[in-house]
Amino acid sequence: MAIGLSTAGYQVVTAHDGTRAIAQALETPPDVAIVDLEMPTSGLDVIRHLKQQSGPAVHVIVMTGHDDEANRRDAFDAGTDDFVVKPTGLSELKRRLAAATRKQSAFVEVRLAMEVADRRMTYGAEAAALVAHDLNNGLAVALSNLGYLHEEVSLDQDQNDALATTIRSLRRMSGLVANFVDVARFEDAAVKPVVTRVRVQDVLESVLEVNASSITRGVTIKIDCPDGLDARFDTALVERVLHNLVGNASRYCSQGGTITVSGRRWNDPDSIIIAVSNSGPQVPENIRGTLFGKYVRGGGGKRGMGLYFCRLVAEAHSGRIDYEAASEGPCFVLRLPGRS
Repeated sequence: MAIGLSTAGYQVVTAHDGTRAIAQALETPPDVAIVDLEMPTSGLDVIRHLKQQSGPAVHVIVMTGHDDEANRRDAFDAGTDDFVVKPTGLSELKRRLAAATRKQSAFVEVRLAMEVADRRMTYGAEAAALVAHDLNNGLAVALSNLGYLHEEVSLDQDQNDALATTIRSLRRMSGLVANFVDVARFEDAAVKPVVTRVRVQDVLESVLEVNASSITRGVTIKIDCPDGLDARFDTALVERVLHNLVGNASRYCSQGGTITVSGRRWNDPDSIIIAVSNSGPQVPENIRGTLFGKYVRGGGGKRGMGLYFCRLVAEAHSGRIDYEAASEGPCFVLRLPGRS
């Protein structure tokens, strides 16, 4: 058989027992293995080892003189791909090997294509991270310089308003870029919240001030929060979560509707619930289950990771974020226990 297959163009390696076959497979993993069942070391052990070592990269053909239900069951349970009963002619074996070779060639092509795709995805992710990092640094410099000018240079009212609007827009852009940069760091657990006691009303007012220029005219903005309410969380991270939520609310709020940002005590003096709601259509039910996933397709077919970032921040605080279909419209609820 070995001579006949070699003559047909196959590179054939033989082993006279299962133990030697297993050792040989470690040195030179086969593409196709023809295995007998009755050997001092069971052929079933050889099959299991080959499949554990190479998985679908090896095609196993059992060749045996025992054609009964139990042998077939055991062989296929062990991982056999084909079953041939002896005696069989060399021409039949060649046909089965040709079919196995076609299958293995297709498997190799798919594997190579996946490796190419993985390399391209890795390159794309690294390139995007570098661009985002440089953008983040550039925006930080621009914000710092504009803030300095806003404080030091005397301007008339229109110029002052234009500069303030530019600063607010840059802050939003900086937050979006920072989201992208920080997602990978959150996934690697490299970001730890810097928790301090915070007056909640100040945080909500700051977020709405930055987003005021992007909110459609005619939309009413409300803050529903006790004046003395405070809690423990990382102000910078939670502000970026609220920028995401308020930005979404302003995009989907109905004309002449209301955006409400509220804060209230949760379970203990350190914990807090912050909610952002707007009057308008609810999130479609078919995407609610994956709403906080990475690169989820949202309304209008757009993909984003803003809500995914919100989830990572909440989880970093040992809290959570949920979507609730309130009577007046969609509502996103951030729960922070204050223990992180």
